Amino acid sequence: MQVQWFPGHMAKALRLVKEQLKTVDIVIEVCDARAVMSSRNNELSSILNNKKRIVVFNKSSLADDIITAEWEKYFNASGELFVFTDAVTKKGIKALFNILIHKCAADKRYNRAVKAMVLGLPNVGKSMLINCLSMSSGAKTGNRPGVTRGNQWIRLNSELHLLDTPGVLMPKIESEEDAFNLVAIGCVKDTIFDKYAACIEIIQFLKFKYPHLLKSRYKLENIDKSDDEILADIALKRGFIVKGGEIDLNRCTDIIYDEFKNGVIGKISLQSPHII
Repeated sequence: MQVQWFPGHMAKALRLVKEQLKTVDIVIEVCDARAVMSSRNNELSSILNNKKRIVVFNKSSLADDIITAEWEKYFNASGELFVFTDAVTKKGIKALFNILIHKCAADKRYNRAVKAMVLGLPNVGKSMLINCLSMSSGAKTGNRPGVTRGNQWIRLNSELHLLDTPGVLMPKIESEEDAFNLVAIGCVKDTIFDKYAACIEIIQFLKFKYPHLLKSRYKLENIDKSDDEILADIALKRGFIVKGGEIDLNRCTDIIYDEFKNGVIGKISLQSPHII
C-alpha cells in the first residue's frame, strides 16, 4: 500500500515545533504501541537534535502483550527513555508523570514547573494522554486524525506544564509497510486511501499472524481461501446484503477497518523487535 498525506496545517505545525523547542525542558514523543517503529516520525527526530525526549507508546491495551514485553526488553537494552501507556486504562500514567517530574527536576536551573512538549502522529492519543495526566477533559480529543490544529499550553499543576501540538505525519512515507501500518491504526485520514485495498491487507495480515482472532471475531470456520472470498464470507455472516442479493462490500470494509483500528478484533501488534 502506498499513501501520502501532508496537508498545509502539518507543515505549519512542524514550523511551530521548531520555534518552540527552546521553551521546553523535554519532549514527549507519543507513538502507537501496536506499530512501534512505523508510528515514530523520523522528521521530528531530525528537528529535535539533542533535546531530551521520552518516548510514550500509547494504546498498549490494544497491543499483543507478548510482543509488548519483547519491545520493553528491546528498549531497556537500548537505553532510550520510554514508557508503555494506555490513556483509557490509565496503565503507565503514574510512571510517566514520575519520569517527567523527577528526570527533569535535576536538570532545571530554576525552581519552576517542568515544561514538556507533546508530539506525535495523528490519532496516537496525545490529547487523551494529556487529559489522563491532568485528570480532566481540558484538551480536545477525538478518535480521528487531525483533531488538534494549534499548539496549546496546558497547566497540569505547579510541577508540570504541557504543550499540546497537532498530529504531524512525515512529509513522505517511504515504505509500503509503514503506509499500511499507519492506515491500519488510524493515523491517516480514511478519505485518502482505498479502504477496500486496506481491508484486503488487514485480512492478509490476520491470516498470517492472528488466524485465531480472524476466525473467532467473524465466526469463520475456514480461512484457507482467497482474501476476497474471506471478505465475502464476512459480509454474508454479518448480513451485509443490498437489494438484489448482492454483497454490500462498502459496508463490510467500513466495519472491518473500524474494528481493526479500534482494537475490537483483539490484541494485535503489527511490528515486533525481531524485524529490526
